[in-house]
Amino acid sequence: MTSLKSSSELKAIAKEKSLDKYGTLIFANILIFAIQFVVSAVVTISNPGNLIVFCLNELITLIVSILVGILVSGKAYLYMNLLYSQAVSTNDIFFGFKQHPSKAVTIQALFVVVDFLVSLPGSIFMYVARSTPSPAALGALFFALAIGIVVNVYVSLTYSQAFFLLHDYPDKSAKELLRFSKDMMKGHRFQLFYLHVSFIPLILFGVITLFIPLLWISVYRYATLTAFYQDLIVKYGNAGKVDYGLN
Repeated sequence: MTSLKSSSELKAIAKEKSLDKYGTLIFANILIFAIQFVVSAVVTISNPGNLIVFCLNELITLIVSILVGILVSGKAYLYMNLLYSQAVSTNDIFFGFKQHPSKAVTIQALFVVVDFLVSLPGSIFMYVARSTPSPAALGALFFALAIGIVVNVYVSLTYSQAFFLLHDYPDKSAKELLRFSKDMMKGHRFQLFYLHVSFIPLILFGVITLFIPLLWISVYRYATLTAFYQDLIVKYGNAGKVDYGLN
């Protein structure tokens, strides 16, 4: 398969496509965050005074995080329109409600459930370390956290293209889309990982400058990730593997 574009090339494409559309894209990102925050605040039980209420709040948070997949799908649609030089609108983030929302929820559920499961041992060991501090407890805590991060990163990279694929191949099931993403990402996980890491200096800059630049950085980053998908699907198709990945 032909090699993919470099990180600098993908970022240049993202900059060019986003040039006069930052207002729309930034507002869309803010709107997604606001909706998630408001929904979580409304459905979460205040003053969790006992274990049952705490567990109920955790369950509600888990469900809300899964349902947010519908907005994530809309966000992918918005940025795909951007990269494919189509008209973009803030309303695009709601397209996920029309474009197979159940599939978006299923895809999102994979990420949320995996994150919950791999974080659970770390949470348990953290509780133990606080209750009875010891070198063994701290060692187990750091080991559990490290394993959790590795698994989370691997799953995130492997199935990272599923939401984009949902809009290019809406007739396929969530399972097929996830499998296709896994197939596409073989040999390309490190490049995508490096692409994510390359934004760390900009993110740190945004943090130390009162967070305002993060609004622009988040758009720049997601547009670059969409450019990565655009390049990947073209190369994958040119290699004659698109049908193989979907069947």
